[in-house]
Amino acid sequence: MGQRYTALRCALEDYRQMGFHASWAFLTGADGRRKLDAETLVRALDRLEASRNARMVEQEAFAARRMEAKRAGRRQPEPDEVRYRRGRRWPGPDAHEATRFAVAYEWRRIGDEPHERFAAVRDGLERVVTAYLGAGLDREGRLLLARVRAELAEAERELRDQYPAFRSGFKLRRIAETIELDTFPLVRRGWSGDIDAVARIFWAARSGMPYLLALYTREQTDWWVREVMVPQSEVLVAEHRGVPVGFAALDGDLLAHLYIEPGSQGRGIGEALLERAKRRRRSLDLRVFAANTGARAFYARHGFAEVGADDGSGNEEGLPDLLLRWRR
Repeated sequence: MGQRYTALRCALEDYRQMGFHASWAFLTGADGRRKLDAETLVRALDRLEASRNARMVEQEAFAARRMEAKRAGRRQPEPDEVRYRRGRRWPGPDAHEATRFAVAYEWRRIGDEPHERFAAVRDGLERVVTAYLGAGLDREGRLLLARVRAELAEAERELRDQYPAFRSGFKLRRIAETIELDTFPLVRRGWSGDIDAVARIFWAARSGMPYLLALYTREQTDWWVREVMVPQSEVLVAEHRGVPVGFAALDGDLLAHLYIEPGSQGRGIGEALLERAKRRRRSLDLRVFAANTGARAFYARHGFAEVGADDGSGNEEGLPDLLLRWRR
């Protein structure tokens, strides 16, 4: 028992992804003062090992991606990915459960009233925390979280030389960042190791469109993604809790594809991919099936206007489609 207890505490000293105390409480269900039985300690070590292994898989993929990027002349890693990899996340199958626990744990211990400069920000963050720990953040909740993060950053810049005041905002920022990393996807440049995930997402998303006929087999689709679409496109991948869940493919100024895994739709994944694509172009064109009313509404919300239409003679599916355009 003593050796297992010591092993767990020593492991958490090196692997405290959510902070030592929150990680300990999540793994053991205890606050550090109650004695633990052997079964609890073994289960905690197993969960810790599962998360550590998932993080190692992420790191190995990141290293391989960086090698490929360097060969292509991109010497510096993307800042968003560096922040994501180093952030307060719990990789692995318990990612969301661990994050929810850590947010609730730290919010209960937020302590004294913050400096007056952070009072309004705290009120906004409280609404975010309540929604996150409840049904989760909808679009309005995600927008509120983004505003809270911006307000926290501005307040911290103003108070950087006033340590006590600055520290009261640090605790709020840590909670906001933890929610942000669990809610918003990492959008990064795709690489050759994403081909299987891109093919899986493409197949799953199109299989959920009842108006589309299955013109090709899964094997043929995989070949096309591997040999045609990915090599000829600039691919962006959305990764949520360490797993690719969506992608966009750019061919010049044409947004040729944007697909989200069905189980991840409605969570801001498509919006994040589209915003990243917009940052890389001054204008974007895309074609959308007239029957795809959900996609049409999505693109309209994000500034795309209809500039043309086709009766279906110009696509393999033979379905009427629309040409949409966005300009900066």
